[in-house]
Amino acid sequence: MTITTNPYMMSGTCAHRIAITGTPGSGKTSVAEFGLANSNGDWPLSIISDKELAEKNGFLGKIDSNDGAQPIDVEQLVSTLSEQWAQPPKDDTLIDGHLSHLLPVDAVVIIRCNPEVLQTRMQDRGWSKSKIDENAEWELLGAAWNDEHEWGNTPVLELDSTETSVDSLFTQIEAWTRDGFKPESPEQRIDWITVLHGE
Repeated sequence: MTITTNPYMMSGTCAHRIAITGTPGSGKTSVAEFGLANSNGDWPLSIISDKELAEKNGFLGKIDSNDGAQPIDVEQLVSTLSEQWAQPPKDDTLIDGHLSHLLPVDAVVIIRCNPEVLQTRMQDRGWSKSKIDENAEWELLGAAWNDEHEWGNTPVLELDSTETSVDSLFTQIEAWTRDGFKPESPEQRIDWITVLHGE
């Protein structure tokens, strides 16, 4: 799926929709919630999840009895939001969720985490071994984050949450947004295979 952007993107005066995405357990929701709790008049902010958007528009499936997940009809949601989001939001809006980067947003923040640390976080949540292994492998391989050709002209910021506080992550996102989403892409992508296993 090719990621699309809105026509008002990067206008400099309009608010934007910013995806906060990443592997489950990477810390994206913590960052988004911290941002909402600490937003002020200097940077008015709202937050919504990809799941909430899907439910609101009738594209959230029934709970899977195997893993407890609720599937989202992404294509239908993208089509609907492309019409709904023809105009900019009132305030900058963080779209939280591991599918948020597929939506017609103006910028994407990818929260990454060392797969070994990610496994510990997921174990602490009581997730099943199969779910932990699947997500850890997804993060190790870089998953959708390596499909740069699908990002189009959408600015992308990649952050490592492994040893970085939520406060610091949010500060980096705010600074990047205020600077007009510059740089528009990471100079070097995070490569966990090299980090963990060498070249």
